[in-house]
Amino acid sequence: MNELKDQVCSSWFAPVGSASDYPLLSKWVIYGELGNDNGGSSDEISPIYSLWATFIGLYIANYVVERSTGWALTHPLSVEEYEKMKKKQLKPEFLDMVPWYSGTSADLFKTVFDLLVSVTVFVGRFDMRMMQAAMNKDQEGAQHGDLLYDHLSEKEDLWFDFMADTGDGGNSSYSVARLLAQPHIRVTRDDSVFTLPRGDVLLIGGDLAYPNPSAFTYERRLFRPFEYALQPPPWYKKDHVAVNKPEVPSGVPELKQYDGPQCYIIPGNHDWFDGLNTFMRFICHKSWLGGWFMPQKKSYFALQLPKGWWVFGLDLALHCDIDVYQFKFFAELVKEQ
Repeated sequence: MNELKDQVCSSWFAPVGSASDYPLLSKWVIYGELGNDNGGSSDEISPIYSLWATFIGLYIANYVVERSTGWALTHPLSVEEYEKMKKKQLKPEFLDMVPWYSGTSADLFKTVFDLLVSVTVFVGRFDMRMMQAAMNKDQEGAQHGDLLYDHLSEKEDLWFDFMADTGDGGNSSYSVARLLAQPHIRVTRDDSVFTLPRGDVLLIGGDLAYPNPSAFTYERRLFRPFEYALQPPPWYKKDHVAVNKPEVPSGVPELKQYDGPQCYIIPGNHDWFDGLNTFMRFICHKSWLGGWFMPQKKSYFALQLPKGWWVFGLDLALHCDIDVYQFKFFAELVKEQ
């Protein structure tokens, strides 16, 4: 029996030394026994002590956890505390509005620097609008290519919404976007109630993200409020690059058959601070702004509406001018129509 005990102790428990190695624990240690049956107690600490100490530690930890959990269950949050916690959890991750009148804002200094670089380097030397004109393809012999959208011209009626200067993002942009996302809005005037349906087309008039265009500001100040207001379709992928626009949803044969809300955007001067690079990447190379479909391929466009109406989306860059190729496109379109 002693041999079996020795084998178990030697294989399962590591030696822990003598009581002199643990003076603080000398009152509580379990001492071992001598190797023979008639032997008395030994100064060596029994290997069983390490197992005993482990169980005591686990018991204490379990007791603390049970007491903590029990206190939380017996002390529920008050209504005020619960509402405060709920608001904190549901609060959207919006950026604060741009501190335009703060002289210590690093973003504003960067904006001034980007503006100087854009004016001195890009404008006059490289114009993204000319690059777009060069890449535009002929369609049926006319220089319309990716600039003319006439798929709405045969509708009986058409509703459109307009907003601009969304650059601050956050609560202000979300509030407007949320109203635009509603299927309809009822407006009371005098004794009459008017029902205004959601626009078939949303037109956005530039300055999409303050103070300067970047992937961070576009995602946080433009895309996030619109995605919170009206979620994109389930198949939407944030990093997807639209190569062949318009990328209509599966099951829709052509853009004319798509009946969801659409969005067209022109750039503002703030969108030109980086030479229009971010605008092209996030607007012309993506298909969704929240739940609004974006067929747009270039920074300027012509949108043919029903009953002979038109929308000309002009790109005026930084100097509020129209380049010769853009002017030529609109001039020829007017002559033809």
